[in-house]
Amino acid sequence: MDNMQEYHLIIKCLKEIYSGKNLKEVILKVDDNKYRNKIKNHCYQILKNYYSIKFILTRLLKKIPNQDVYLILQMGIYEITYSVKPPYAIVNDLVNLTKKYNGKYKNLVNAVLQNYLRKKDLLKQELIDYKVGANLSNWLSDKIIEYYPNKYEQIFNALNADVKITLRVNKRKTNIEKYIEVLEDNEIEYKVLNNVIILEKENNIINIPFFADGYVSIQDSAAQYISDILAKYSIQPKRILDACAAPGGKTCLLLENYDLDLTALDNSQNRLDKIKENLNRLDLNCKCILADAASKDWWDYNKFDFILADVPCSAIGTIKKNPDIRVNRLETDISKFVGLQRKIVVNLFDMLETNGYMLYVTCSILKDENEDNIKWFSNNIVGFELITDIQILPDLYNDGLYYALIRKLSK
Repeated sequence: MDNMQEYHLIIKCLKEIYSGKNLKEVILKVDDNKYRNKIKNHCYQILKNYYSIKFILTRLLKKIPNQDVYLILQMGIYEITYSVKPPYAIVNDLVNLTKKYNGKYKNLVNAVLQNYLRKKDLLKQELIDYKVGANLSNWLSDKIIEYYPNKYEQIFNALNADVKITLRVNKRKTNIEKYIEVLEDNEIEYKVLNNVIILEKENNIINIPFFADGYVSIQDSAAQYISDILAKYSIQPKRILDACAAPGGKTCLLLENYDLDLTALDNSQNRLDKIKENLNRLDLNCKCILADAASKDWWDYNKFDFILADVPCSAIGTIKKNPDIRVNRLETDISKFVGLQRKIVVNLFDMLETNGYMLYVTCSILKDENEDNIKWFSNNIVGFELITDIQILPDLYNDGLYYALIRKLSK
């Protein structure tokens, strides 16, 4: 695949993402496996630095040209700033690319990129002066500053850090000590934090020893905290509902650690198939049902002693891994998620046994979806008792997640 074809695919992917689609899903549709990672990395980095790139282009353009040319300029600013490719080659390639899209803009693209080369250091300082470096939308950065006045800089830094692969060891096949020996034998750099293995450099799933054989899974360390909560409160669940279960990371974690009658629920067949793929790889079994967690249409009226309500959310805590959220998540989305979360929890609470537990989980750091929702549940659900809650903030090694452990009291 030549440079032009790569650029065409990057533009195609970015158009889909900017129309509201998910980066991971868009990249999976790229036919050429050999270059998929390179195209993914380009799109990832452009999205990660979207607001910086946009700011720079507002300084270099009098008005925004058509979308194709604007995307070419985004690629140019990214490559000149971050890639090792010589600047003259970047400019030359992108001017030639412009000719294929709309030749009348080739001089504009050349002029803008040459101007950026001259003003790069000055514009870099402007990014600092105008506090654009967080690369978040204004509404989101304002909310984070409001909610975390003493920690927002730490959060911004974490959301912009490089992604590290964190592993969960399948205790039914091995243990962490034995798997560490395998990593050392393969000269793979790692560190262990809170019994979670973090790979320092490796980012290709193909190179992770015994992954295909089900010895380990990739799962964020904050998402593995469910085990700590159950252990701390001596909860030994037997009949579990994992609502909104896909892609099945927490489903599999529970099955690896407990002997369970577990039902995994999701309202998407594609996502349910992903759960089944993970179960098969790990040699685990559970009942999988295609259904809506906000409905009772599927329920047989046998109650559960533990419900994992891993509800749909804004996923703000996962921006480091999902940079499309920076661009596509709107402030108006938050109230919609809150409404759906309340509908789901109210529905699921009826399915919980008296004295049974529900674990409410989001991968958000916004209080609207977390603490504020718990207050609403407490005021509106009879028998609702909050045992504990914890907001895990994103850092260099994990996403931001919220957990609330709830018990159902007799009415």
